[in-house]
Amino acid sequence: MACKLHRVRYYNPKPEPINCVSFNKTNKTLAVARSDASIEIWDLNYAPYLIKHIPGAENASVEALGWVNNRLLSTGLGGALLEWDVNTLSIKNTVILTGYAAWCLDVDPNNTLVAVGTEQGYINLYSVEYDDIVYKKLFDKQEGRIMCCKFDKTGKVLVTGSINTIRVWNVETGHATCRISVSRRGNEMIVWCLAVLSDNVVVSGDSQGRLTFWDSVLGEQIESYTTHKSNILSIVVSDDEKNLYCSGVDPVIMNFVKVSKGSGKITGAQWVKNVQRNIHEHQVRALILNGDKLVSVGADGYLTLSSYPPKWVMRIPPMIPTVRSAVCGKNKLLLLRYSNHLEVWKLGAYGTNKNGNVMIADVQSQQNVDKENDNTQLEQDTVILDYKKGNKSSGTQKLKITDKPLKLISVKTKKNKQIVSCALSPDGQFIAYSTDSDVRILKLDTEDEGNISLTKVLISGLSSMCDRMVFSEDSQTLLVHSRGEIKALHVDAQAGATVIQTISTDKYLKSKTALHLHVSKKTPSNNTYVVMSDTEGVVVVWARSHKKFEHHVTLPKYRCVPAALTVDTHNETLIIAYVDQKLIEYDLLNKKLSECGGGEALPAQWVARRNAVASVSVHPGSDALVFQDETSLWIMNKKPTNTNEEPSAKKKFNKNDHRMNLKIIPIKYLAGFHWIGDDEAVTLEILPENIVSQLPPAFVTKRHNMG
Repeated sequence: MACKLHRVRYYNPKPEPINCVSFNKTNKTLAVARSDASIEIWDLNYAPYLIKHIPGAENASVEALGWVNNRLLSTGLGGALLEWDVNTLSIKNTVILTGYAAWCLDVDPNNTLVAVGTEQGYINLYSVEYDDIVYKKLFDKQEGRIMCCKFDKTGKVLVTGSINTIRVWNVETGHATCRISVSRRGNEMIVWCLAVLSDNVVVSGDSQGRLTFWDSVLGEQIESYTTHKSNILSIVVSDDEKNLYCSGVDPVIMNFVKVSKGSGKITGAQWVKNVQRNIHEHQVRALILNGDKLVSVGADGYLTLSSYPPKWVMRIPPMIPTVRSAVCGKNKLLLLRYSNHLEVWKLGAYGTNKNGNVMIADVQSQQNVDKENDNTQLEQDTVILDYKKGNKSSGTQKLKITDKPLKLISVKTKKNKQIVSCALSPDGQFIAYSTDSDVRILKLDTEDEGNISLTKVLISGLSSMCDRMVFSEDSQTLLVHSRGEIKALHVDAQAGATVIQTISTDKYLKSKTALHLHVSKKTPSNNTYVVMSDTEGVVVVWARSHKKFEHHVTLPKYRCVPAALTVDTHNETLIIAYVDQKLIEYDLLNKKLSECGGGEALPAQWVARRNAVASVSVHPGSDALVFQDETSLWIMNKKPTNTNEEPSAKKKFNKNDHRMNLKIIPIKYLAGFHWIGDDEAVTLEILPENIVSQLPPAFVTKRHNMG
């Protein structure tokens, strides 16, 4: 079936650089801190998936992160050590540091001690046990700021790096046992990063691009390599200490391997250069190893995963956490979420003839359309896409535009606070959003495009932050989740918004943080379903047939969290796509679980996916599901097509094979997808070149003797 597609390209949120990361090897979660002081928690057990987001505060900074078991700590220029409650996404403990601003922290291997290095040269040591942070001692004061610190494998030795100096400390006494001077020919040298090996070797990366190996007992240099043309900012060593990676302002990722040398009774080991990877164009600030995959992050804001061999790279673009957008199909309105403001746009319009058929401006192949279209164009509100004709070669028809897209209004938050969640009512009448301190509902009047008005709607019975919110089909009910409670608010422009029902989720869910909150349209059985999933992967359904929502069913818990879910209103089934690419279909009437496709094996392309699904929707015009991720749309028929043709093992795999019942439409980067009619949809695209244009200048090196 052909589909009229609004390709929106005027959504350009600022990419936030990543300052630091910390990896919890126990449950394979990655904490990521960005330059706006926001913290993201990613699940790396399967496809990388963002499960939690803590908004940043204005003028705050996060310079270092650390996991103590499942407790997350951070520090920064505010001069405090913070513990975050990852269940409620709020600050749990605050400890004021000695030495003002802090640049680094490290957790010992036993997960009991935390060392923090500060601006004034103090090392603060804390014990983190029994749900508390207890001051333990201050190490001897040193001159100059402490830029990095690292425990050894025993937790009894701490190594710190500063300007011109590396110090080795006895954790028990707080005294330095060795002082290593790293200055070279009188030039100032900053030690940016450290690694401590089990054979008492300290590895340092400095401001002159040198990777140096030191004997931490004698303080002597063992080996030194000039690997980069500028500052080395990060070093990571594999668990077996056979591989080492380093990178920095010069974004080349250099790999060293440990090899044996000598023969007979005199043997030893030496680190030698292996391969270098040119994955980033901007500075790399942190490296993490997750098994055989290297995670690298930095100024470009991308979360990049790579391996070699085999040579493989996966780049997750910097995006505002979901939900990023919402639509009003009736009035063709589009709500866009940014970090601290919202925009409402009127989508463009296309011409129709006397018979009501759309007017075609041009007919070309998709390849030619992509080449000829100006990427700076605000909206390609111009195409009919027929996905049944194939993938990259699918036919498109450019439509005749009568009205260009128009920005109607912009809504800024108070005190520039970051937005946690937002929603647009289906009738386009109400906008709702939440920050970490308050919730607001605004009445939007767009009847006169020359005089757009916003009116505040009074809210009673709701005060705390909401991490998810969604309107019902009739726009009269707003459902919000706030720290273990789902509240249903009746929304009226004159009377205001009032809480009419509160559902405690404590006895159904394991976490107080919502991952998904979805409300269905009214089904043929006169039910309206509310589906919620928490960050532990529990999925619960409530149903309303008359006035109140009542618990309907709790689904069996799967091994990973749902990546996306929706309700097929016509068939009254719940569709769930999990992070490991598993698809299920749950019969809500009979409370029966089945796999999508009637138990048929999923297409090989689907199973081999590396990206997690970002959204799933039911195709309004055919019996198919539409899945969205950051790089493509996937259209999958719910019922496989029977064929008597036997697949041949020697036959080359064909992406356009109709027996696969799967069509893929590449779009890079895809931030959102919405249906606004039976044959009309919106794609929210962030062009890679628009991300690059907002980044700081890259470190430039000459290659092949050319400028």
